[in-house]
Amino acid sequence: MTEPNPFSEKIFDFDERLIRFAGECILFTRKLNKSYENEYYKNQLIRSSGSSSLNFGESQGTLSD
Repeated sequence: MTEPNPFSEKIFDFDERLIRFAGECILFTRKLNKSYENEYYKNQLIRSSGSSSLNFGESQGTLSD
């Protein structure tokens, strides 16, 4: 029997989707083999996926259009 995927339900709120994307990237990187190259790209993927969520949240908080 397979375990249900907690990320399978659709989310239409873009901010929530970015947060979920960052979490899924972290879970994905945990499955990769340990090598110098993978460690470099794992760190880059985690930083960039988290950054997109934070940048979007910050842009939503601006006062001007």
